[in-house]
Amino acid sequence: REIIESICWKSPILWVHALVTPNYGDLKRHLDGMEAVSKKHKIAAWKLYTLLGPGGKGFWHDDEKLGIPVIEKARELGIKLICTHKGFPFGKLPERYDTAKDIGVVAKRYPDVNFIVYHSGYIPRVKEGPYDAGKAEEGVNAFIKSLEDHGIKPGSNVYAELGSTWWTLMKKPDEAAHVLGKLLKAVGPDHLLWGTDCLWYGSPQPQIAAFRAFQISDELREKHGYPELT
Repeated sequence: REIIESICWKSPILWVHALVTPNYGDLKRHLDGMEAVSKKHKIAAWKLYTLLGPGGKGFWHDDEKLGIPVIEKARELGIKLICTHKGFPFGKLPERYDTAKDIGVVAKRYPDVNFIVYHSGYIPRVKEGPYDAGKAEEGVNAFIKSLEDHGIKPGSNVYAELGSTWWTLMKKPDEAAHVLGKLLKAVGPDHLLWGTDCLWYGSPQPQIAAFRAFQISDELREKHGYPELT
């Protein structure tokens, strides 16, 4: 970050977050670590993988013994941005802590904290269609239902991010239209964040070109109320 700022007139081009793993070992050690790293480095956010943990057991953000203490510590330190991996499960998990059903709970409880949901809860094996609250156990629908159930309106304190999600969906244009359309309705255009995860896939230019050319069809927009991509 310092190298980039040295050649970019101190413009804030790169933000850094610190990883927190509250379910590995002693919780106090992790909370103390949050305080130490926040004092040593100019971090902007916290990164959590709720789907991971000892023996493959993760945790929920609203877990009073694990997730809530991390959020409370973030508030205490004044770094109130939490970026969490939701979706894209790593192998076969014994429990589904990769789903985003807990996001609405904590977003409602902590309106002063911003939550960025990396990957928007997308799971590649789930075929994405229009939003259906009755089929919202996993995938993007689970994320949206959590927001709906807890009254989190578009433009509130929850952001959806497209890293790896768009890379996968740009090869599935119908599903891509549904995911972008329903996320735009759920979080609002200013809260749907571009991401490429190009660290894994190489140059992001193909993703950028595909996104620039992409449109949601008139038929889907009329049928489901999706906005036009302008």
